[in-house]
Amino acid sequence: MTIFFVAIWTQATAFAFGTLFTYMGNESVEDERNNYDKRLLELALEKTVAEYGPFAMVPTSKGINLSRIIKLAEANHFNNFFFKFSVTDEMLSKFLSIQIPIDRGVVGYRIAFVHQQNQYAFANVNSLKSLTDYSIIQGIGWLDTQILHHNKLSVFQVSNYNSMFAMVERKRVDLFFRGINEITHEFDDFSIAYNNLRIEPHLLLVYPLPRFFMTSKDNGKNAERVELGLKRAWQDGSFVALWREHHLASIKKVNLSERKIIRLDNPFIKTLPSNYTQYNFTIDELITEPKANKN
Repeated sequence: MTIFFVAIWTQATAFAFGTLFTYMGNESVEDERNNYDKRLLELALEKTVAEYGPFAMVPTSKGINLSRIIKLAEANHFNNFFFKFSVTDEMLSKFLSIQIPIDRGVVGYRIAFVHQQNQYAFANVNSLKSLTDYSIIQGIGWLDTQILHHNKLSVFQVSNYNSMFAMVERKRVDLFFRGINEITHEFDDFSIAYNNLRIEPHLLLVYPLPRFFMTSKDNGKNAERVELGLKRAWQDGSFVALWREHHLASIKKVNLSERKIIRLDNPFIKTLPSNYTQYNFTIDELITEPKANKN
């Protein structure tokens, strides 16, 4: 009965509002990681209404972690599903990708959450080798986890997003690396519940980490629509404006020019053409962005 009702509702929604798109919902109430992706997908669809008609958007259910999302996507579980994922050669072989980096590559610049007692413990860490002495927490199914492993770092994996903050709070791990566009928003959201959480002020990991919208390989027409919409948004400036709205405040607060850059290798994108880099925000741009007013 439930499945039948959902099928009727989906058909009715598509009839009333046009093409129905499924996007990746947040994992928990506190999780805001997918808000920007949803708005960017919506922007791309708005730019193409004239050619493709109206649309509606529905999220996946809460509580589904990234590893599970990918398995469901592989099984075509969701209708017309567009999801953001870090690019790998394997993912490019499994899914149809729109090769425009959603976050302009900024999530490949990474700084860490630490326990307040360890906030200044990493001031003398100046190389990848010296970082190997410390434990790092990352998520199951995250490409970051594989990249850190490849670079000989000690990485622990958990499936639950909120649990990673708890492990830092309890000093079960030393470092929890996040994108510079994510970390200050997450600090605002999680530091009340985990009041020993701090942002480490010294280190900056950098590695190429393009993230594209992906969909089923048999969903070519809708993929063409999303790609056209993203390109139009890029050309008219609304893509960058939305990116700045969501990410720039966090970037300005993390003092990039004062951090030690440690570059890591990403061996998982050997077949990816470099065309996507034309959309990337560069490290020089990040460092020269004006700092936020502290008053």
